Amino acid sequence: MRGLHTRRLTGGGQRVPLAPPVRTAGRVPLALPVRSSRFGVALAEPVAHASAEPVAHASAEPVARVLLLFALTVAWTGCQSPAWQFAENGVFSERTAPMASPRVALRPRGDEGDSGDEGDSSLFASAKIGTVPVVRAQYTAEGGRSVPSLLPAGTQPVASGFSVGGDRAAARESYDSSGGQLAPVSGPYAQQPLAGGAAPATGPWAPVHPRDAENPAHGVLDDLPPIGNDPIWDPARFIPLRPQLAGTQTGRLMFGVGVNSDMGMYGSVVIDEQNFNWTKFPRGWEDIRNATAWRGDGQRFRVEAMPGTEIQRYMINFQQPYLFYSDVSLGLSGHYYTRIYREWSEERLGGQIAIGYHFNHALTGSIAYRGMKVTLYDPIEPTPFDLEEALGDSALHGFEARLAHDTRDSQFLATEGHLIEMSVEQVIGTYVYPRAEVDVRKYFLLRQRPDGSGRHVLAVNGRMGFTDSETPIYEHFFPGGFSTIRGFDFRGAAPRDPATGVVVGGHFQLLASAEYLFPITADDMLRGVIFCDTGTAQPSIDDWRDKYRVSPGFGLRIVIPAMGPAPIALDFAFPAAHNPGDRIENFSFFVGFLR
Repeated sequence: MRGLHTRRLTGGGQRVPLAPPVRTAGRVPLALPVRSSRFGVALAEPVAHASAEPVAHASAEPVARVLLLFALTVAWTGCQSPAWQFAENGVFSERTAPMASPRVALRPRGDEGDSGDEGDSSLFASAKIGTVPVVRAQYTAEGGRSVPSLLPAGTQPVASGFSVGGDRAAARESYDSSGGQLAPVSGPYAQQPLAGGAAPATGPWAPVHPRDAENPAHGVLDDLPPIGNDPIWDPARFIPLRPQLAGTQTGRLMFGVGVNSDMGMYGSVVIDEQNFNWTKFPRGWEDIRNATAWRGDGQRFRVEAMPGTEIQRYMINFQQPYLFYSDVSLGLSGHYYTRIYREWSEERLGGQIAIGYHFNHALTGSIAYRGMKVTLYDPIEPTPFDLEEALGDSALHGFEARLAHDTRDSQFLATEGHLIEMSVEQVIGTYVYPRAEVDVRKYFLLRQRPDGSGRHVLAVNGRMGFTDSETPIYEHFFPGGFSTIRGFDFRGAAPRDPATGVVVGGHFQLLASAEYLFPITADDMLRGVIFCDTGTAQPSIDDWRDKYRVSPGFGLRIVIPAMGPAPIALDFAFPAAHNPGDRIENFSFFVGFLR
C-alpha cells in the first residue's frame, strides 16, 4: 500500500491524513475526502479519482469505524495514565502551577513496587521513589518568557535544574562532543541513592532532589528557584569590562556684571576650582596648558575680584573638605572689603580660619576665628554719638562656634528640606561683646508633575539675632531690603538715633517670612512668588519702641542657564505696617544670588 493521502482543510490550512486508497479489481483508486467544521473533522462522501479504467465504488463505513475506534482507544488510554490520575486526585487544588513562565513538565513517580524501565526516556517513565512529581523547566532571560529546549531532535533535556537562555549552542556542543550521549546530572540536583538499596532511575527525567524521597508531600514548585538570574542557581558570568575614565571639568573662569538694589552695579571676575591640589606644582608649560597642574586632590580654591559703584570686594578662599581623609574640614580665607553706605564708608581687611566636622550628610559643626582691621570714615552730618565713637581704626577678633543641619535640595532655589543654623561668638579687641544668631528655614513641596518638574513650594523662615550693648555700630542689625524685609530700602527699616534721625541699627533683630513659589512656564525657567515679609530691629531685646513691619508682595524668578543656578529675582512689595521715617522702596531686584 502507498502512503496516506492528505487533503487541505478549508478552515485550518493544514493537511490531515486520510485512509489508504482502496483499489478494486479494475485498479481504480478510491480516496476518502474529509469535511472541516467547527467541531472537528468529519468524513465526506467518497470521491473517485479520474481514470480511464472502470470505477468500482467501495463503502467508506468500515474505514470510518476503524478511525473512530482508534480515537476512543487513545483517549481512554490517556485518562488511565498516571499523569491524568495525578491531576485528577486534586494535587493542584492548593498549589496550582503558574500559567506563565517557566514551562514545566511533570512526571509522576510510582511506588517502589511498580515496574518500569529505568532507562526509559519517556515522560512517564517510573522512578520508583515516592509519589511526588518531578518538575523540570528551562528558563531564559528573554523578557521572562519560557521557551522549549533546542537540543537535537529525538533527545530529552538533561535534568539539571534551571538553565539560562542563550546557552543552546553550548548544549548542542556538549551533546555532539559526548557522541550523542547526554551528560549525567551533577551538583545539588544529582541523583541520590534510595532507601533500601533501590537503584534510582537513570532516564533524563530521573529524580533531582534528595529531599523528594524523604518528604513526598513537597509541593510542585517547592524545589524551583525564583525566576531570574540568582547567583546561587545560575553560574557566574564574567564579562570583560575595560572602563575608560576621564576627569570632568572642575575649574571655571567667570566674568560677569551684576546689579541689585542693595549693592548697586558691580563687575565680577572669578577663578573657581573644585578639585584643587596645592602640592601639585607644574613641571612645565604643558601641565599648565592641559590644566593638570594644581589639580586632583578634591580641594576647593576660589579667587574673586568684584569692583563696583557702592561695594568693592577682593577675596581668596581655600577649603579642604576632608582633612587627612577624615570628616574634619579646614577653611582659610582672606579678604579686602570696601563699602559705601549712606551714613558712612567702611573698609575691612582681614581673614578667617575655620575647622569643621561632618557628623553626617546633613549635620555639620565648626569653630572659627576671624580677625580684621575695621576703618570707618566719611560720616554723615550731623553725626550720631554711636557713629562718632566708632570712627577710625579698630581691631576685631572673634571666636565663633556654629552648628547647622541642612537638608535643602538647593542652596539657591530650594524646593524641599530645611535649614537650622545656630551660631554664638565672643568678640574681643577694641570692643568686647557677645553675639548670637539663629536661622530656621523650612520648605514644603505641595505638588509637582510626575517627572519632578513644575514644583509648587511653600517656604517659611525665621531669623533672630542678639548682640550686647557694647557692640560697635558697624556690627549692629540693620533690616530692610531684599535680603531682610522687602518693600523697604536697604537698611531702611532699622532704628534711628532720636537726636539726629540717622540710622544706627539695633542690638536685637527678629524676622519672619512666608513665600509661595509656583511655575509659570512648563520648563520652569519662569516662576512666580507671592510672599509676606515681617520683622523689626530694636535698640535692645527689652526695648521694643519701633513697630513690627509687615510687607506683602509678589515677584518673578527667572532662571538663565548661562548665568548658573542662581535666578534673577524681581519683587514688588507694599509695606502695610511701618514706622515714621522708614525709607520705602516697593521694587527690589537681585541678579546673581538669592536671599
